[in-house]
Amino acid sequence: MTPPWVHPRLSADSPAEHDGHKAIDINDLDRITVIGVGLLGGSAGLALRASRPEIVRVGLGRRRSALQRALRHDAVDEITLSYTRGLRGTRAVILATPISHFASILEQIAPHLEPGTVVTDVGSTKAEVVRLAERTLPKHAHFVGSHPVAGSEKTGVEYARADLFDGAACFVTPTRRSQPDAVELVTELWTSFGSRVMRLSPARHDQVLARVSHLPHAVASVLIAMNHDLLDAAGTGLMDTTRIASGDPQLWRDIFASNRTETIRAIDQFEKRIRQFRHILAREDDAGVEKLLAASKRGRDAWIAGKLARKEMPS
Repeated sequence: MTPPWVHPRLSADSPAEHDGHKAIDINDLDRITVIGVGLLGGSAGLALRASRPEIVRVGLGRRRSALQRALRHDAVDEITLSYTRGLRGTRAVILATPISHFASILEQIAPHLEPGTVVTDVGSTKAEVVRLAERTLPKHAHFVGSHPVAGSEKTGVEYARADLFDGAACFVTPTRRSQPDAVELVTELWTSFGSRVMRLSPARHDQVLARVSHLPHAVASVLIAMNHDLLDAAGTGLMDTTRIASGDPQLWRDIFASNRTETIRAIDQFEKRIRQFRHILAREDDAGVEKLLAASKRGRDAWIAGKLARKEMPS
């Protein structure tokens, strides 16, 4: 069942603004360039090898040492530091660097993109990214934002896995300017990696992710900060709750910076809910506390049961 906040036919609501260059079909792809071959870019390369081994995977980046590690881990077939060589003959590009690098990279790849080339990304925020891409890239190329909700607190291609996206949600975020064939290619690409693709507008994506991803990371980080002198006394409860606080600080700085407004709104909503909990507790309404806890338990148990039934997590 499609969640009510997902817009499955958003990309077909109106014609795209482009210059007539049709996006290439996924079955005609023979090369894909991955820019930034870390955990997500490397996992995309490994998933591509598993699902479509006939496609040549080109790793493009700024540091030769990082690209050579990707080559050793079989995340790519070829590596280069040159945008000219890295994009020659490529009709699909996956941008997998930190969001703070997007502006510079989009400007550098723009002159080298062949007509009909589809560019997508793995960024955790979308409204700012999509605006930037549609403003920067030439009209003969097609940008479609995407966000696979998968990853780890670990970073680097050493932790990349071919099955990282298997069963994970992946949001594809077309706009009214998106070319339908490009949206379809990006959708098929993530589906071939095992992802469950859902389509959202970029703005709605950022609203949803602020509540289910960005807010939890902020809360986990604050819990560690406020208890840093008590951690020796903490057990698995705090450890489990704050696992994501071990994420890359620079990566998360970029996420919060590019989704500042929606994250603040989510924090405001959380403050309202935690104050409601405080109010129930302060008035010694133990039945009210139990009612809230029971409702939360039922909700989480049903959520986990659904994920287990869909084989989205190990039993």
